[in-house]
Amino acid sequence: NAGHIDAAGVEADASGAWGDALHWRAALDYTHARVGGDDDAPQLTGLRPAQTPRWSATAGVSWAAWRGGLFSADARYESARFDDDLNTRRLGPATTLDLRFEQDVAAPFSLFVALDNALDADVQTGEASDGVALYGPPRTLRVGLRARR
Repeated sequence: NAGHIDAAGVEADASGAWGDALHWRAALDYTHARVGGDDDAPQLTGLRPAQTPRWSATAGVSWAAWRGGLFSADARYESARFDDDLNTRRLGPATTLDLRFEQDVAAPFSLFVALDNALDADVQTGEASDGVALYGPPRTLRVGLRARR
């Protein structure tokens, strides 16, 4: 209903370890995307697709703390993007930090505690028709039991 999207980009990722217990990972993405509205939606031609950041980056570390325990921290950045197809409602860039600790309890089960968006960043996800900004989840604490095969 909006013609086609031309997208080109570059993705890079790397990972490694410092010793046996500490691992790191990082990724960077750049996307140049444009709508080709053609006859279906000529007003969109040349605009960025909605909700498409130009840049995104992630970085994380994990540490095997002790027998069966794993602590991880992951940061994610997304550049500004648009909420709407006409690129009139700009959403600001956002950075979030997620923390997690998981401990094996008895095969195949582990318990975890996770703190998502640990720094309580305001991540704007849209704008309502009345102009009110919409936001993603605030800082969220989750506790759970995980079963692995």
